[in-house]
Parts: sequence; structure tokens; C-alpha cells
Amino acid sequence: MNTAAAAPTVLPSASLRRLQPLPQPRLFGLLFGALAAGGTALLLILAMTGMSIASEFGTFVLLAVGVGALAAYCHWRQHPWRLTDSAAAVSLVTLSLLLCGLVSCTGLRLGLPLADPLLARSDALVGFDVSRVSSFVAGKPALSGLLHLAYNASAPLCAAAVAWHLFRKDRLAMWQVVATLVVAMQIVAIVSVLVPAQGATVWMGLDVLQGNGLPRGAGTYFTTAFAHFYSGSDLLVRREDMNGIVCFPSFHTVMALVILQSFANSRLKWLALPWSVLTIVSTVPMGGHYVIDLAGGVLVWLVACRLATWACRFPERTVQAAS
Repeated sequence: MNTAAAAPTVLPSASLRRLQPLPQPRLFGLLFGALAAGGTALLLILAMTGMSIASEFGTFVLLAVGVGALAAYCHWRQHPWRLTDSAAAVSLVTLSLLLCGLVSCTGLRLGLPLADPLLARSDALVGFDVSRVSSFVAGKPALSGLLHLAYNASAPLCAAAVAWHLFRKDRLAMWQVVATLVVAMQIVAIVSVLVPAQGATVWMGLDVLQGNGLPRGAGTYFTTAFAHFYSGSDLLVRREDMNGIVCFPSFHTVMALVILQSFANSRLKWLALPWSVLTIVSTVPMGGHYVIDLAGGVLVWLVACRLATWACRFPERTVQAAS
């Protein structure tokens, strides 16, 4: 039996991943395709709402372009790949974050019906009671503090995961994490525009638990920004008006799974697994999420991770040649 024909693509061993160049056409095609989707969504929203973006956001664009130019220069001068790739990753993630924030915020101005009733009913169908979970956590100060820490540590730990792979010289694993995050950010932003929601904490009146077991802002830290974009009339988008306002699907769930994905093949998985579980649990009392939001986040991660894995695979003949 011809095994090469049966398995046309494989992920090289750890040693080969440190030696081989990246499968650039597929990988960067995926990354730029995701950014193009986010950019197109933003342009459509701006055209439909008449909104415009303040010039201050140009600083982030210039930063991304400048760091991207540094990556291109390092590649041209054949500097160590870790310098080139880290600069390229910073550039792409900066643009992705900017697009994700702008799309999710400006998309609220479309005024689509709030999805909170539907999301709450979905929770009821599976027998999940957000209010009971939040009340239970509020009655356990130590647990509340731990979940608050896990919720806020998600983004820094994703950055640490990228740094971890750079340190280990695992180039493909690093780009798989970066690609998963970039693709997931654009999916989450676009979907959130179609499913706007205030979140369970606001919808169910659970904000009374703040200061009574839950930290201030738990589940409501984005309400001012949400109201500004959903109900306001200001046509100029300023940086100070923005905040993390995505309810469905949960991006914190995506980040928790990215952390687990990053350390799954190392001894740190025994730390990453319980921490990822804590982060996902924290999205309910700290992020004001419905449980259906978590399911949506899992689905987004599965799609993004699948695409990233595909983009970082080599043809069998490439692996054989390198060995």
C-alpha cells in the first residue's frame, strides 16, 4: 500500500519544524484572507451607518505597518527567523485586534434586535441557570477572586503561548497559535454583529452581586460602550468609546482553548488544562456570558484551529525531502 498516497499531508516532527521554512502561500493566504474579511465587514458597516473612524486609530495602523516593514527587512537581510516572525506576528495581531474591535463596536449601530431573549431561552433549554452560577461564585470569595484572575489573564497568557513557542524554536506551532487567534477574532467580530446582546448579567439583573461577592464591573464592564454604539447617535468612532462588547460567541472561551492548544504537547498541559477550565467557567460570572456563548466560542475555536492546522501542514514530499 502506498502510504504517501493515503496521507498526502502531515505535520513534521518537532525537529523538522525547527528546520523547515513556513508553508507561506497557505499560511499567509489564510491570515490575509481573515483580515480582508474583517476589513470588508468594517467598510460595509461604515457605509451603512454613515460612521467614520477617528484619526487616532491611524497610530495603530502605522504601528502595524512599521513592524510589518521591519519583518520584511529582517527577512530580506536573512536575520534569525525568530526576529522576523515575532515582528510579523505583532503586525498581524495588531491589525486583527483593531479590526475585531472596530467591527464588533460599529456593528451595533446597525440596530439589529437584541439576541438576549433567544440566548436566555437557549440556556433554559439545556437546563443551565446563569443566575445560580453567579450567585454561587459570589458566595465564595476565594473562588470569585480566582475566576476574576483567570478571566483577566487570558490575553496575556495567549501572548505568553506565542513567546513559549518562539523560545522552543517551534516555528509552526507558533504560527498555528497566531493564525488561530487572527481567524477567530474576525469570526467572533462578524458573528457578534449579527447577534448583538447585552449579556446575562445585565439582562437578568445580576449586577446587584457586584460588591456583594463579585468584583465591580463583573459582567457589566462593557455596558457604557454597548449603549454608546447601540443606542447612540455619534458618528465618529473614538478610542475611548470602545470596549470588549462581544457576548456571542465568547472570545474568552476561544482564548482559553488556545492556551490549552498551545501547551497540549508539553508537560505544561497539566497546568494549562485546569487553568483553561477555570477561564471558561469565569466567563459566566465575570464576563456576563450565557452558556450558549461558550458553546459558540468552542465552535469558533474548532473552525479557526482547523484552518490554522491546515495552513501549517506540509506536503508529504516536502517532509521527505527535508529528512
